Amino acid sequence: MDVEAGRNGTARRPRSADGDLELSSRSNQDRKKMKKVNLIGPLALFRYSDWQDKLFMSLGTIMAIAHGAGLPLMMIVFGEMTDRFVVTAGNFSFPVNFSLSMLNPGRILEEEMTRYAYYYSGLGGAVLVAAYIQVSFWTLAAGRQIRKIRKEFFHAVLRQEIGWFDINDTTELNTRLTECDLF
Repeated sequence: MDVEAGRNGTARRPRSADGDLELSSRSNQDRKKMKKVNLIGPLALFRYSDWQDKLFMSLGTIMAIAHGAGLPLMMIVFGEMTDRFVVTAGNFSFPVNFSLSMLNPGRILEEEMTRYAYYYSGLGGAVLVAAYIQVSFWTLAAGRQIRKIRKEFFHAVLRQEIGWFDINDTTELNTRLTECDLF
């Protein structure tokens, strides 16, 4: 079989003696039954959102950017912290007015590391708050849109003719309403 023909779906299947007629008749019936799926654009997904949902999604996106910026900022703080180890342990040149209080690099290093610990704590808290706001705003917007979709679907089912309920099962409504969570 040609590899390119297999990829684009034009390759022919090998024929068997007793199943050819049955397979071809089934595929023709399936083609007739199959409906064309209309694809929508990415912005059409949000057609059930109002101004509040768009505000929640915008703020959630801004918080997602802030959440994502947390790790690079922590790497910058970590790089400066390691640079302080090198500067503190570097060459000491004694000034003319030398006192023993100036020769305590451990105290200076401890103060600087405490300052970097505060930086890390602040960044960690900011990332935690940004992540919480990001998830909660997007979840809130999604829940509001799902509620609108379910409400419209329910009203569309109620507008159906009575024969539609004879054809479709009563449990199918519940199944379709819960499938709205997936989209």
